[in-house]
Amino acid sequence: MKVVLGSINEDKREIVEKAYKEIYFNVKVVSVKVNSGITDQPLDRETTKKGAINRAREAKKVFQKADFWLGLEAGLNECYKKMYLITYACLIDPNGNEFIGKGEKISLPDEVSGKIRRGERFGKVIREYSKDHKVDENLITRAVSFIQAIQNAYASYLKRSGNLGYRKKVAAIIIDNKDNFLIDQLVSYGQNHWSIPGGGINEGETQEQAILRELKEELGSDKFKIIGKSRGIYKYEWPSSSIIRRLKMENRTWRGQKAQIFLIKFDGERGDLNLDSNEVRKVKWVKYNKLEDYLVFPGQWRMIESVIKELQS
Repeated sequence: MKVVLGSINEDKREIVEKAYKEIYFNVKVVSVKVNSGITDQPLDRETTKKGAINRAREAKKVFQKADFWLGLEAGLNECYKKMYLITYACLIDPNGNEFIGKGEKISLPDEVSGKIRRGERFGKVIREYSKDHKVDENLITRAVSFIQAIQNAYASYLKRSGNLGYRKKVAAIIIDNKDNFLIDQLVSYGQNHWSIPGGGINEGETQEQAILRELKEELGSDKFKIIGKSRGIYKYEWPSSSIIRRLKMENRTWRGQKAQIFLIKFDGERGDLNLDSNEVRKVKWVKYNKLEDYLVFPGQWRMIESVIKELQS
């Protein structure tokens, strides 16, 4: 696969190669010199994103025969009096479709932020600061954030052009004898993200067999009893990060999932749970009126709320 990169920066070229290697692609990167069309130190999200788009478009003008054209841009953005390093990638396919990916933002030390506000250059300031302070290495290299941005842009391309299907899974709304609901936080989740337990259906399994197996594997207990099953199948899209995570894990991926959801009664004690530490970071028992505070993925609470109302009616 040939990717034309709108930059002659050698570090960026290596970052692009690594980003594609992680998702099992051998890529030839052609670096071309282009103008980003923006200031050298963008200080907001829109300008930074525009720089990535401009670089990809200019790369396509310079070198017209390729599989993809890619623009990368890093900048700074202030939000609620806190300054962050931000990264964007723009991927253009042969049909001219543009796909935007962004990396995780990284908080700047207050001392560095203050100097940036006074007009100093970020690169110089962060390197001087790092001589006497421990800093996130990614603030200097930007490698991890750029890799995320590149891969997320590619995931957007896959959703539109990759003919991705939906993974079939089962999930469990678990309730105990005191009307507490169990939610779990997977190892792959951020600290503020939670879901309900579940997983894929193995070949030859019924949905009922699959959900009880998944609960045994992930939560380490067989004290679960099926008391209800949703009438419908719930279909939802994955964010780009989930598409890429599955691609890295299995060398295949989906655009989202189709879930059959069960209402499950837990008749054991909390001490009976023995979490699979490779899958589940922690679990929490919460009352119904607190569930919405934890189920914050797009559309997540609305889906689970409707199933609870259906199965408890």
